[in-house]
Amino acid sequence: MSFGKNLAKVRKEKGLTQEELVKISGVAISQIRRYETDKSTPSLDAIIKLVSVLGVSIDEMVFNKATGVAQNKIIDRELLEQFESISGMSEDEKYVVKKVLEGVIVKHQIEKVIRPKAEESWSERFRNITDRLAKGAEDYSQDNIDDVIDEAVEAVRTKKYAHS
Repeated sequence: MSFGKNLAKVRKEKGLTQEELVKISGVAISQIRRYETDKSTPSLDAIIKLVSVLGVSIDEMVFNKATGVAQNKIIDRELLEQFESISGMSEDEKYVVKKVLEGVIVKHQIEKVIRPKAEESWSERFRNITDRLAKGAEDYSQDNIDDVIDEAVEAVRTKKYAHS
């Protein structure tokens, strides 16, 4: 069962309407509707908010409870073999592995959100700016535009702002 179907099922089991879930979770009604119809995948933050107010684990919402397997197939053969090895461990060992995985996943999600975009090189920034200027200067001749760009380049080089 998908996350959306699990969300709708658990919400109904708890006797909540979508509107009530919005009030207690802080997740927008439009998002809850999109999740429940599988038109959108929730962020980790949204999943955490929803499972905490519904009183269920992330595993119950993300994994198919009936079969105990992930909804998405694991394509990475080595990773699949590692998960199969984990299934033979004691409950304490599984708990530790789950906590380590959870930490790695949360770290990855946080880095994805706060990681700054790779800075463009000076030449890329310059080309983007000149392209925008060219679009705004459609009434000017190409010679006029080239003159302005040449003056700008010279001014930047004189001020030593250019990077090699």
